[in-house]
Amino acid sequence: MAIQQLYGDWDESYNELQSWISAMVEYVPGTVVDLQTLPYRGPNGELELGKRVFRRLFWTFDPCVRAFSHCKPVVQVDGTWLYGKYTQILLIAIAQDGNGNVLPIAFAIVESENSKSWAYFIRNLRRHVVKQDNICIISDRSKGLVAAIRQSEVPWRSVYCIRHIIVNFHNEYKNKDWRKRIVNMGYELEPHRFRHKLARLETDMAGCKPSLTQWLSSMEPWQWAQCFDEGYRYGHMTTNLVEAVNSVLRRTRHLPISAVFSATFYRLATLMPKMRLKQAKQLEAGHVYVEKIRDAMKDNTQRARLMNVELYSRNLETFRVTEYISRRSGIPPRSYGVDLRNRRCECRMFQVLRYPCAHVVAACATYSLNVEQYIDDSLRRRVKGKPKITRIRNDMDVREQVDPQRYTICRTVGHNRNKCPNGNVYTGQSSRSERN
Repeated sequence: MAIQQLYGDWDESYNELQSWISAMVEYVPGTVVDLQTLPYRGPNGELELGKRVFRRLFWTFDPCVRAFSHCKPVVQVDGTWLYGKYTQILLIAIAQDGNGNVLPIAFAIVESENSKSWAYFIRNLRRHVVKQDNICIISDRSKGLVAAIRQSEVPWRSVYCIRHIIVNFHNEYKNKDWRKRIVNMGYELEPHRFRHKLARLETDMAGCKPSLTQWLSSMEPWQWAQCFDEGYRYGHMTTNLVEAVNSVLRRTRHLPISAVFSATFYRLATLMPKMRLKQAKQLEAGHVYVEKIRDAMKDNTQRARLMNVELYSRNLETFRVTEYISRRSGIPPRSYGVDLRNRRCECRMFQVLRYPCAHVVAACATYSLNVEQYIDDSLRRRVKGKPKITRIRNDMDVREQVDPQRYTICRTVGHNRNKCPNGNVYTGQSSRSERN
């Protein structure tokens, strides 16, 4: 009853939705809305003209579309239930910029997480927001989404959230130790170590049905294991960003549909200025990179001091870096090949995380190279080229027109006292008046 008094009737909310959509499109420039409806049939089954039934709704806002070009080429998608008189699904797509800001870029309300509703969402996401190719899209491996991506043939790299994978694994085998080892395999960076862990787990799981090999056969290794990812994930192994936004919207999920639609606008309208202020403060403090990258680079610099670098080819920019860090007696030091031109290191951290590992730092320090040039552009704080509009504007935002500056004596525009064409006249008048 309280929700109805504050936000209106559930059924009336669907009628109000059209008014909200019209207002957003008219007064919030760049708003994209795709509303799907179905014909309405009365109790007797006859088609009633002039009446439609809600089916699906997709929407996004212009600042979100423009901001995505400054984000990592990674999108996390997921669905969450809407509760109330009518249960539906809210689909959300999330990105993250180089400042670590979480940015919702698209929303949809659909009937369920089936292949058709996901195809509707992916199609609009591709058309209006994520127009680039080679985007990494991280999901919970929903059958409907997997089928939709396959059918739509979008040139994106579809990978899976490791948390959802281990939940499915544990439901199948009910073994916490095996589950933990699957997680470690997913985060492993070096392929030979991954294969070693996989072989040991297969041995320990001998006799299980289905076998581990059979269970993993439904996925490609690069869809869940970081060491085969080639850096498309930028280190994102879960859909935690989507779940964080879902937690922010958790109270909204109990509201009528028009309130859900409007809440996303107001949330983003307050989020944009906060993001801008945070970025400005970080840049004023001289922080070009986010805290995670800055701390990692500092740690890698310390580790690099205990490494030996051997130049293989200056023209090809290849090196051999040998570690002497915490090596126990009797264990030979490990060495890694570094290829700066192709941005690769045999430890694979360089290409997977998109910023220099300790071996790259050591090579650059030894031969006086600027290591920061090898940090991916999407991990830098934007000084130039960032979106100029930092909040969602509408026609109610009246920009004051500042009058052009005028010279105080002649009251004309475009010059001062020294350049005034009537300067002598006014000066003379002023002088005579002063003498009088």
